[in-house]
Amino acid sequence: MLPSLLSVVAATALVSSSVVSAAPQGFRHARSADGSGGYGQACTLETIKTRVDFNSMAPADRKAYTDAIKCLMGKPSQLDSTQYPAAINRYMDYAVIHVNRTQYVHLDAFFLTWHRYFLWLYETDLQQSCGYTGAFPYWDFAATAADPHAFPIFDGSDYSMSGDGLYNNSGPIQLGASLTIPHGTGGGCVTTGPFANLIAPIKFIDAAQLATGTLPADAFAYNEICLQRDLNAYVSQTYTNQAQLTAAAHADNATHLEFLLNGVIGSSSLGIHSGAHFSVGGQMNSIHVSAQDPVWYPLHTMIDKVYTSWQANYPERASQLDGSTGTALNTPPSDVVTLDTIEPDWGYFQLSPIQVRELISTTAGPFCYQYDNVIS
Repeated sequence: MLPSLLSVVAATALVSSSVVSAAPQGFRHARSADGSGGYGQACTLETIKTRVDFNSMAPADRKAYTDAIKCLMGKPSQLDSTQYPAAINRYMDYAVIHVNRTQYVHLDAFFLTWHRYFLWLYETDLQQSCGYTGAFPYWDFAATAADPHAFPIFDGSDYSMSGDGLYNNSGPIQLGASLTIPHGTGGGCVTTGPFANLIAPIKFIDAAQLATGTLPADAFAYNEICLQRDLNAYVSQTYTNQAQLTAAAHADNATHLEFLLNGVIGSSSLGIHSGAHFSVGGQMNSIHVSAQDPVWYPLHTMIDKVYTSWQANYPERASQLDGSTGTALNTPPSDVVTLDTIEPDWGYFQLSPIQVRELISTTAGPFCYQYDNVIS
């Protein structure tokens, strides 16, 4: 059973464009070949891609998506196996990179834009490495809040993102002195659906590590750990309901948006983002290692949809940042992030530096995508 998070993050959280030129490992890189910083062709009605809710996809389309993920899991890692033993395949390379960057892309001003590009890199990899041609899905966790089990994404069928973990009642989860959530309906290994019996080899890293600014010495060791989940309707009903998402899509400013997504350290409530993580449980309860679970990607695509909806609802605020620095808990101390600040990198998936401003719009910079609807 994975341990619970400490109070240091109990309420925070797990917190027109282009065709791009060639990069290593089959990637199209974001920059034009002349190094000018341009991004090639403009995003048009003919080239824009539309992201959709996983639960709205036809069964065959859902399976095509999970088949592409399994294809990525079947490709060799591009990381140094001596330095990163847990990088057992190309899919887990993303999880390792996410662990390595956690201190710099959570609970800070990079959170939304860094993850936006990380998702795009992953989507592009599914397309270019595994031939995926379908829509990149999000998980509308407000729509499933009443009972996540009752929807295709978690029904455990061949057309799902796998189901709950085996039942293992370890009691309530204490997230801090003033925040306890009840146990969910799982807690053990995931044994159904496309990712049944998946090994998630990066061991649980407690969120208390954020206060140190470092990772455990064995953070990237290989561990024979199964993918675990503990679906929790209490958490989803309380923290990821439609009212919460609508409020975020109408936040007064970027600081208010960040608060609604990630909460405040030491408070007695989870934000939307951390609420979504804890509604899944297992590895998803760790801010560091959660990207091992394939549902991490539809979850974060939904967070990007909330961000995109806020930008669409208030175009004059679309480029606002929340005024925070570039490290979690400002540890180690770092400068306030501006639109001109260079983003933390994305490991071997990225070639040249990228400024925050280049990742603000979903139809500019490297991006050319939209969502099937806006949270209004």
